[in-house]
Amino acid sequence: MVPVPFLGMESAVQVDYAIIPRVEAVMNDAGNVASGAMATSLYTNTGSNAQAFNGLAGLIDDGTNAASFGNINRTANPWWKAKVYNAGGVNPTRQNVAQYINGAVKSCGEVPTYGLMGFGTWSLLQQDFIGQEQYNITPGTSFDSSPDGPRSGFRALMVSGVPIFPDYYCPEGYLYLPNSRYMNLYLHEQGSFAFTGFESTLSNGQLGYIGLLLTLGELITTKPSSMVRVSGFNSVT
Repeated sequence: MVPVPFLGMESAVQVDYAIIPRVEAVMNDAGNVASGAMATSLYTNTGSNAQAFNGLAGLIDDGTNAASFGNINRTANPWWKAKVYNAGGVNPTRQNVAQYINGAVKSCGEVPTYGLMGFGTWSLLQQDFIGQEQYNITPGTSFDSSPDGPRSGFRALMVSGVPIFPDYYCPEGYLYLPNSRYMNLYLHEQGSFAFTGFESTLSNGQLGYIGLLLTLGELITTKPSSMVRVSGFNSVT
């Protein structure tokens, strides 16, 4: 829930000086705050905060962060555990990332859909790729004749057929390998960035209005054993 205030003095000033409509700016800020709060909870909430989305640290877990998930105890039901590893303070490389992907396949028989890393961790993995790049020059041409120049680096790093993406909100040192076949973020049709409308704040002795941006949903999984979480990677500062 994101409160959207519009104070009386702001309304008075806007009557003659509307460079940017204040209500429009406040609503835009509320959308950004809501998106940032969701993305943050997806990496930090282990289920303890009922007002935030379940996070990957609780979904992709062996019982360390979330002993129970979906009211199913992971100790009593080992099939409800994900694979959790500690890399032991090494740089992420194609070889060791492939090892953890293989661990997921050996555990459940299915390949993860994609991987997620913080930008600093992902940058170290990228270094393992960039050193192997080759530039082929066609006879009679050169790089300066191409409007885009030579291609270098990648948007996603492909390891064993699994694309590894960097995520601004992902904590450094971690690799998440979700399986989207069994994981989804469900939003209620009546609570997907719904706005309650403005109500007067006169009851609190204030001149103004306040509304609420509401999102109702949850990140769920039906097969945690198909996913992997790895911690303990080095990262670029």
